[in-house]
Amino acid sequence: MKFGIDMGHNAPPDTGASSRFGSEDQLTKAIGTLIINKLQALGHEAVNCNPSSASSVLDSLRKRVNTANSQKVDIYVSIHFNAFNGSANGTEIYAISDASRRIAAPILKNIIDLGFFDRKVKNGSHLYVLKNTAMPAILIECCFIDSEKDMKRYNTEAMTNAIVKGLAGKLPEEKPNTPKVQERQTLDLQKALNRLQIRDSNGKALKEDGISGSSTESATQKFHQLMGINASGRPVSLTWKAIDEIISQPVLRPNHAEGLAVRYVEYRVGSEIDGVYDAKTVEAVENYQRQQGLTVDGIIGGQSWSKLFGQPKPNLAVEIIRDTVFKQEPIDSSQIADPNQKYPIKEGEVLALHSWKEEGNHVKLALLEETFNGFNTWYAFVDHIEILQDGEPLQQQPEEEAPQMTDRGDSFHLPGYTSTFFLNDPIIPNGSFFWREATHNGQRIPQTKAHVDNIIALATRLEDVRERLGGFPLTITSWYRPEPWNSQAGGARYSRHKIGQAVDILRSGMTGRQMATKLQNWPGGMGIYSNYTNLLHLDIRPYRARWGGA
Repeated sequence: MKFGIDMGHNAPPDTGASSRFGSEDQLTKAIGTLIINKLQALGHEAVNCNPSSASSVLDSLRKRVNTANSQKVDIYVSIHFNAFNGSANGTEIYAISDASRRIAAPILKNIIDLGFFDRKVKNGSHLYVLKNTAMPAILIECCFIDSEKDMKRYNTEAMTNAIVKGLAGKLPEEKPNTPKVQERQTLDLQKALNRLQIRDSNGKALKEDGISGSSTESATQKFHQLMGINASGRPVSLTWKAIDEIISQPVLRPNHAEGLAVRYVEYRVGSEIDGVYDAKTVEAVENYQRQQGLTVDGIIGGQSWSKLFGQPKPNLAVEIIRDTVFKQEPIDSSQIADPNQKYPIKEGEVLALHSWKEEGNHVKLALLEETFNGFNTWYAFVDHIEILQDGEPLQQQPEEEAPQMTDRGDSFHLPGYTSTFFLNDPIIPNGSFFWREATHNGQRIPQTKAHVDNIIALATRLEDVRERLGGFPLTITSWYRPEPWNSQAGGARYSRHKIGQAVDILRSGMTGRQMATKLQNWPGGMGIYSNYTNLLHLDIRPYRARWGGA
């Protein structure tokens, strides 16, 4: 059997989700590499479908699909991790055909048996890699990278084995202590101890080279002593259990916590190490919080863990991309009379964030460290800022879409075509745009074959637009608009809407200008309406045209 393995993302600007528990790029690469190794050990062929570089997210997806198709793999497997709101959890697998659903079923069962919530096998007809591969294909969302529940349970080796066994029916014979396995374990250990700031016998950070030596062994032995683990300088199962518990950053409250994470905190704040969050530990924690300029409450939460690990968690920030004004209300700053209720911010400022939330055409920002006029929560106009995750523009994941309607809606006929069409059918097979959108719920049926062909051509091009805007659903506010509807809408005399070549779209979370920036090489017409700044006009005229700042 020949497998195509896609280690999701890992081709900037195609990068994955991230959270305080890690990055999707790292996890998918770790799992994908192990899957390839294990499948090859079983005698199968395994092709790495990840591109070495990409000019865009769509280019990255195309290259993966092209590799799988050109290599004529038998089964295509794309590995991903979900992210949503910190509460959602579990595993889901996307598939399109019956063959791919049969492949997905045993894999999902194996992962659920590890203790993850069953989110079922779902319809993946909206996913580029599943729509365009020429063989049965699945996309696995292993679990939620922003879920503490999932990431406490997650283990790379166990997840890999669940997938490989589901694909191949068995696992290769284990060969413990082989040089390759030992190297991987040692490197993971070195990285973890450095993150926890556990130093070697000379007080130095470990060299992350995957080679076990006296420095790594002395740091490991020190960690064992701190955790009360009866072992030498070699890692044992309890070593990894302790590391996992600490790195999960549990919230520790006075008189309500005990165990390995408490022992680590006691070590870092200079308290007696006994694993019990008692009054002495609380006093030491409060002193530590006071020294670090944190809220003094004796509770180890996100900010305290950030200081203990020596890095901001979460690594979330806002960059000011245009001179703007922070406001206490999501309204125009000219409407706010009290000078204490607004604060000017210059382009180029980058401020650490605790959290953010969209509210109409504004974003509510909870600043992590800065305070202006006594406030750390402000509103900013969405077009003037950019949210950064780990120093890069945030790559949001689209919310799960509602399942496609089974009711095909009213039927109708189109000039030049003998088939019967239905309003709720996609314009192109497995597409994301429907006849009800193009025809205004059937009120504007094209009267010429040329207009029908224009609608189909535009729908095809819009699939690419949707991918380039992050895969989010697009709202169509206007598409085919022949007379008298064009005049009633105040449309131009020669509007492309009249012949089915134009569309006005909305994308949640983006203004028209932001969409235009993402689509700057659009070859046809593109414009922004002065009175509807969140809309973007696109048309497929045979020459480039721009207006309204697009």
